[in-house]
Amino acid sequence: MIRHISIILALALLSSCTYKPKDKLLADFKNNDSKIVNTFYKIDNDTIFFERLLSSKSELILQSGKVFRGEHYHTNQVINSSRRLAYTYTTVDSLTTYFISQGLSAKAADSQSVLFVQIVPDTAMDNIDVFKFLNLRYQIEDKIDKSLRNEMLGEWVAGDLGVGANMLFHVNDWDKATELVLEILKEEELIDHVLVTKRIMISEEEWDYEIIYPVEYQGIFNSM
Repeated sequence: MIRHISIILALALLSSCTYKPKDKLLADFKNNDSKIVNTFYKIDNDTIFFERLLSSKSELILQSGKVFRGEHYHTNQVINSSRRLAYTYTTVDSLTTYFISQGLSAKAADSQSVLFVQIVPDTAMDNIDVFKFLNLRYQIEDKIDKSLRNEMLGEWVAGDLGVGANMLFHVNDWDKATELVLEILKEEELIDHVLVTKRIMISEEEWDYEIIYPVEYQGIFNSM
């Protein structure tokens, strides 16, 4: 009986604890404070080409890149180039007009907007750490869900523990929802340990993910 009580108390204690990652595995991709202003897409077969306009202080950054499926069907994101320009509304309007004339679109396909947040775990974690990490996911997705609902910006739709703590949310105002989510991740001191992605529909039944935070991210994204 005492043994059973001890086990119950131990599980209760663990469920009240969380494990926050310590390794800043994404530090190399956080070299500025830029934010995405607009993104334009063009899809060629299963490759998503994008042109992103980023604001950084008084500058405008034109970032060109692509997203495609690579080995093991993992998402690969590549930034082909970044150009710094003077930030003026005329420049933004001119580039927007140009991208549209080149066949790019502000939305790749008609679908409900899905925001995917993945908390990246440390490279070394024991079984207890993993249990606490799972509890962290529950807490964070609950906080984000409540905040999105309170602001009528969206809601949680799914979550699991795979290569990271994965959380998916339907959102109805992409910019406001993303800003809210990033603010929560900052408050929770997780901003150095997350990948935030945007689901891009390639067809009615196929999609991939554009990594929108960190904005300089290049490499593999495993959504599993």
